[in-house]
Amino acid sequence: MTVIQHDADIVEFGPQPPVATVGQTAGDEMEVDKADAADADADDALTGEFTWVIEGFSKNKQAKLYSPVFQSGQYNWRILLFPGGNNVQQLSVYLDVADSATLPQGWTRHAHFTLTVHNQKEPSRNVIKDADHQFNVRACDWGFREFVTLAELKDTSSGFMVDDKLMVSAKVRVEPQVNWWSWDSKKETGFVGLKNQGATCYMNSLLQSLTHIPYFRKAVYHMPTTDTEDPEASIPLALQRIFYKLQYADSSVSTKQLTKSFGWDTYDTFMQHDVQELNRVLVDKLEEKMKDTSVAGTMAHLFRGTFTNYVKCINVQDVSLRDEVFYDLQIPVKGCKDMYASFDEYVKEETLDGDNQYQSERFGKQDAKKGVAFKALPPVLELHLRRFEYDFSTDQMVKINERFEFPTTLDLDRGERKYFTADSDPNVVNKYRLHSVLVHSGGPNGGHYYAFVRPLTSEQWYRFDDERVTKAKEKEAVEAQFGGTEQQQHPGHTPQWKLPKISNAYMLVYVRESAIPEINVDVSGDDISQHLRRTLEKEQEEKARKKKERLEAHLYTVARVATATDLATEIGSDRFFDLVTHDKVHAIRIKKELTLLALKQEIWRLTGALPAQQRLWLWAKRQNHTYRPDRPLQLDCDDHTAMMDVKEDTTAQQNNKFQQELRLYLEVVGTPPAGPPPADAPVPEDEGYPQLPTNQILLFLKFYEPAGEALSFVGTHIASHTDTLTDLLPVLRRAKGLPASQQLCVYEEVEFETSVRFELLSEHRSLKDAELQSGDIIVFQCALPVAAPTSMAVEPAAGAASSDVPEHEPLLQIPQFFEHVKNRVVVHVHRLPPQHSHGQGVREKERAMEITMDKRWTYDQVTACVGKALGCDPLHVRLTMHNPYSDLPKPTPLKYRSVESLQEMLLSFQKTSDILFYETLDMPLPELESKKPLKVSWHTASTEEGRVVNLLLDKESTVAEALHALAKMVPPEAPGAGEASGASGMDVAGANGAGPRRLRMMEIFNHRIYKIFQDQEEIETINDQYWTIRAEELAPEELSQGPDDKLIHVRHFYRDTRMNMTHNFGDPFLLMISPDETLASVRKRIQASCG
Repeated sequence: MTVIQHDADIVEFGPQPPVATVGQTAGDEMEVDKADAADADADDALTGEFTWVIEGFSKNKQAKLYSPVFQSGQYNWRILLFPGGNNVQQLSVYLDVADSATLPQGWTRHAHFTLTVHNQKEPSRNVIKDADHQFNVRACDWGFREFVTLAELKDTSSGFMVDDKLMVSAKVRVEPQVNWWSWDSKKETGFVGLKNQGATCYMNSLLQSLTHIPYFRKAVYHMPTTDTEDPEASIPLALQRIFYKLQYADSSVSTKQLTKSFGWDTYDTFMQHDVQELNRVLVDKLEEKMKDTSVAGTMAHLFRGTFTNYVKCINVQDVSLRDEVFYDLQIPVKGCKDMYASFDEYVKEETLDGDNQYQSERFGKQDAKKGVAFKALPPVLELHLRRFEYDFSTDQMVKINERFEFPTTLDLDRGERKYFTADSDPNVVNKYRLHSVLVHSGGPNGGHYYAFVRPLTSEQWYRFDDERVTKAKEKEAVEAQFGGTEQQQHPGHTPQWKLPKISNAYMLVYVRESAIPEINVDVSGDDISQHLRRTLEKEQEEKARKKKERLEAHLYTVARVATATDLATEIGSDRFFDLVTHDKVHAIRIKKELTLLALKQEIWRLTGALPAQQRLWLWAKRQNHTYRPDRPLQLDCDDHTAMMDVKEDTTAQQNNKFQQELRLYLEVVGTPPAGPPPADAPVPEDEGYPQLPTNQILLFLKFYEPAGEALSFVGTHIASHTDTLTDLLPVLRRAKGLPASQQLCVYEEVEFETSVRFELLSEHRSLKDAELQSGDIIVFQCALPVAAPTSMAVEPAAGAASSDVPEHEPLLQIPQFFEHVKNRVVVHVHRLPPQHSHGQGVREKERAMEITMDKRWTYDQVTACVGKALGCDPLHVRLTMHNPYSDLPKPTPLKYRSVESLQEMLLSFQKTSDILFYETLDMPLPELESKKPLKVSWHTASTEEGRVVNLLLDKESTVAEALHALAKMVPPEAPGAGEASGASGMDVAGANGAGPRRLRMMEIFNHRIYKIFQDQEEIETINDQYWTIRAEELAPEELSQGPDDKLIHVRHFYRDTRMNMTHNFGDPFLLMISPDETLASVRKRIQASCG
């Protein structure tokens, strides 16, 4: 069937735009299954039919004809006809948008249409063709160039024309438009999707498939977990949370906790893993976690099958049988038409004869038949289609996009149970129902995954594409995922191009029909542990509450009123500078039309302070970046002021808040309250507020204890501008309960964000002269004796013993303490992961050490602290900095004493981190850095890489010395090697006293030998980071090299004819040729070397 687009009088061949099917956008439209009876009227409104009767058809001389306009889905359509064919000897018929020239710019519509040329004598011979198309300004008509041959059309006996009359009809269904921005998956389908973290679509599709196996989901719910577990470190708990949310949430669900429980970092979530590997490792992990629990054996019960490997001797009575279990099957695709052909290939017998005879224990070498047969298949059969394979000709992975058909009902008992062993259970009916289709769209180096799932109790298919869930038709979920080729048309080219369909099934899940009643168990919230259900319900309630607050934000004012209790709780533990963290202060939501008195009454309910005792202070952000109470609110407002008119300086507010907040400080004047009043206490109606004379200021008081390095909040004080430090000293002593004779050192806390600044107050200077104002902070301590200790050990870091921990200077004075606090940081010290660990599937998360350090610490202090935590010599610790943008270690570790301080270690690309990576070395780092590491690929005589050898040599070493060291680490290939001389290579002593060997070292790049190193070359000049350094033992023929023999370079390549380029692949090697050798001989030797 040929589908082309026609535009005016020009025949234009172009690629058909993608059809917007369920879950797949094309413009802003999609196909939605409206099978419910309630939507029948809407379907009728979107469908239109028209029959066009053309009188005197043979007398028409026009190149093209347009039918009258008809409507479908409130859109205007018409049939476009080419009576003499569109450059072919066939009738050409198209559907055309009748008013395309007058539609607004950017218009688009998606329609499914059927065109029919009627046979007026035999309706059964009607020619009917249908298509889907996304109509737009550039593709406003679409149809079929080859419909009925002109010869047949003009043949009066054919029945297509009767009395020179031709009948053509069109049936058009316009698909409803969908706004994806407002798409509600839960409302439309009853299901929700999973959020994509960057490249986790493969995991999302697998999880959606698994969660729709109720037996599996119920087993996960019943895995024992506790409320003290961290879901970021527990795979079972993270899975339970995801499955519960998928079942009960109204919006898409995050998988971040699950990926973190795998031990993945940000890099892993942006790297596409293999869904087959993830499925296997996830099932293994869950099976391990389920041991010794009430759900032990669930994975085996659902997914485990057994097959028998057999070898049967042909000429003697000898059979070898070996059973193996499997949890999934990898079945071939290449060369297989459908699923049954693939199973035929899977159990196909292989004949062992000739050089490949079977070694029988009883009869010796025998001809035999080798094969595999199934002993038992699992209730849930997971089939991984082998669509990826290694192409030896190009040395790379390729994707097999061949058409591979799979049925919705799979009968594996067909052919007299030919897939099973004789001892398999005949009572088990192996008929399976297709449950889910996991699709991969893309190539071997990446792509996109999504899943089609048909729940066990429904015939409706659903497409799960990350966050979006839509209904799908069976044709889209099954037949459209067979793969194969699809027709494409390109402008200016008459023939159609057939290109591989890059979207096709990659994994299939079948469920045995007889096991569906057992697997399709009822799963409810009661199956999940009480602690998790309570936690998730609270999270859901909190989410709903915040959503409600957002919707009602314009009706309320949110007031955060800090009290002296809040300050005392935070200062000295969570906060040292300034006064309070406002987000931790209790929030009061009060309607904007209520008055300030109503707010004061709410404060009374929380604190017990009467409204007449409450002096409320507005906060202000100062130029030195501090945030302090600035002036009493009552100077601007009275008790009758509406809350909507109470304002504060919004420049200090955080921009990421959806609602501006009113931040206040409560100063209680008079007798402090004993606590909140009883719930039934009458609300006080007294009005007014304590007056503050103009010459008085509010000061906040902190006390520092050097012996314990402790800071505390001790209260507030109303002072006069004329007061001096002498007037304040008695107040400070009373606030802390110190004797009247105690000498004090008193400072003003000025700033801390840019630099730590504390100013010592003068005893006889007035507060006004010292420029103190309301909201300023006084920090004081007991004066120290003249003979103070000169050293004070810092408290041990987490995970470290108390001895040999770096010491800091004694924090005897207030400025010293605050400087120390500003530079104190908790560093998360991780073991440096191996370079190949990223993208290697699920792995247990290794917890980092949390060590408290000081940013001013030197390199030696940092390594001493880490070394003590690890219990090793600090000189054997090598650190690597963290890249905060990629969340990965930097590629190069820190050299010994290469940085001045911890602050430099934590700063990367102008961004500060709190992570370091460590590795423990076998030798001191200074000694290691005095040597040159050299990574050498040791190759055997067959040119295959045998192993990678890491040499550690003195930097002044030569290639000859490197080969000597290498010879001690690799065994000789063959006895007698090295007995001849004259070949280009280095004589080295063999291992364990063996004879001398001749080795050489080469530089490889892009599968090509670029250089053979001379023995005298220094290894310092060798770069093993960008070049592959290969070493090998000389071939025997090279050891007897004649004067006219030549050593030639051999490399593998293939030619890309499309690009007219050659590409190297495989391992290059050297070959010795003689002058009289023929090309045929050289070719044969090369073939032998390649195996």
